[in-house]
Amino acid sequence: MSERFEPEVVVLYCGRSLGDGEIPSEETREGAGFRARLVMMPCTSKVEVGHLLRLIEHGADGVVVVGCPERQCQFLVGSSRAQNRVSHARTLLGEAGMGRERLVMVRRQGVTLEEIMALAEERAGAVGPLGRNPMKAPA
Repeated sequence: MSERFEPEVVVLYCGRSLGDGEIPSEETREGAGFRARLVMMPCTSKVEVGHLLRLIEHGADGVVVVGCPERQCQFLVGSSRAQNRVSHARTLLGEAGMGRERLVMVRRQGVTLEEIMALAEERAGAVGPLGRNPMKAPA
């Protein structure tokens, strides 16, 4: 029987994907049965496969990358590049037996911090059946 745990989810989000009037936030927030670390990026094109895998290596149970929709990225192809990198990292996680479900990318415009927390909660629910990240240091 697997132990009950509160997943830690890292949310990397493009500051330009925020809705009007939303104030960027970089903090750790507690959700219902999970903890989310919010990290704003100037563009998700900055995320690399190594960065994503390092987040898992350092104990994140799940990672969500929130980028701009196709054709709405300020750098034209930034979120498309990020999508390709996320897909590659998911493949590597699957091959390593860690679970592809630990990592996902969504592309949205006008997101609120509440929606970002809802995405973190959704990812926490998806990684729950996988159990605690085996690379996480013992509690």
